[in-house]
Amino acid sequence: MFELGDAGQLKLFMSKEHRFGTDSLLLGEFARNVKNKVVVDLCSGCGIIPLLLLNRESKNQARKIVAVEIQQEAADLLRHTVAENALAHLIEVVQGDLKSAEVLMQIGRETVDLVTANPPYYSQNSGFERDSKSQKTARYEHGDESGCAGCTLVDVVKAAEYLLKFGGELKMCMTAPRLCECIAAMQSCSIEPKEIMLIPAKKSNTARLFLISGKKGGKSGINVCWKQQAGS
Repeated sequence: MFELGDAGQLKLFMSKEHRFGTDSLLLGEFARNVKNKVVVDLCSGCGIIPLLLLNRESKNQARKIVAVEIQQEAADLLRHTVAENALAHLIEVVQGDLKSAEVLMQIGRETVDLVTANPPYYSQNSGFERDSKSQKTARYEHGDESGCAGCTLVDVVKAAEYLLKFGGELKMCMTAPRLCECIAAMQSCSIEPKEIMLIPAKKSNTARLFLISGKKGGKSGINVCWKQQAGS
């Protein structure tokens, strides 16, 4: 269990297999403007992003957050978190495959203001796969034939395109080597990248991750910046 505390104590339930890292905290901060918005968090895991987006002053709260997670254990942890914090009126948990038309239709086509996602970082057969099935599903792209029933970056962007209203935003975190691939996937789904924030690796001037924001139906033009280091 993990506690968040800037707007009262919120308890997040985790397990050895389902936890969060610094990238989730970065994405939560990057997507902080959720006032009166309908938000969908894809690949939600144990649900850190929905809690971070709720952990604000009440006047700036989202209207509703839907957390979509394919893995049963992670979804159950998130349901426990929602119940423990009495957040059922704000957070809905959908356990299912984001590639499924049934799952997407349950939320509604073009009904969402903001989609957040921390999708699998590594492509299939990348050579870095871990042994745990749940870790493979969360961290590595897999087709259905793999037995992990995971998703790809393109799957995530296609789901976002289905859900977002015209002018709605997609905000994601991804590993730096896949920047060009990410931009191409977004543009192929009429989501125009508008902002990229590069996250530096420790003790290096190279980027480790990036945060990206795109607008459905947006015009071309993008702002690129580095994440400011503490104390800089």
